[in-house]
Amino acid sequence: MSGDEIPEGYKQWAGVSPAEDDIGPFFYRREEGGLRLGFRVASKNCNGIGTAHGGVLMAFADYASTMLALSGVKENCATISFSADFTASARLGDWVTATGEVIRRTRSTTFVRGQVMLADEPLLVFQAVLKRLPLPQSDDS
Repeated sequence: MSGDEIPEGYKQWAGVSPAEDDIGPFFYRREEGGLRLGFRVASKNCNGIGTAHGGVLMAFADYASTMLALSGVKENCATISFSADFTASARLGDWVTATGEVIRRTRSTTFVRGQVMLADEPLLVFQAVLKRLPLPQSDDS
């Protein structure tokens, strides 16, 4: 696999969030244990020292928390709070992934935790609280 290819089975949910399309693109793949999210570090994602910018990794982790929160439900969500702790960095061309889990769902919020990884090395761990939002009503309902 060359440095810009996307691994087999990953799909982009393009057009839903222009910011994520521009920062990423970010991808997802359904696996037996849930979702795995991924993106290839491009030059636009790097800082002045040649590593993936922390803000880009946090944006990817926020994307992951949203995708995890929405998995298996028909609703929208918005991030209420998000925290991340960095443990390592990624470089240009690296394929970075994220996994995680929904810890709890209440009537109004979803709690998620996860990790962003480079192969088997954690890059950051994150926690998020997301506001559960109903889908917009269509005119034909």
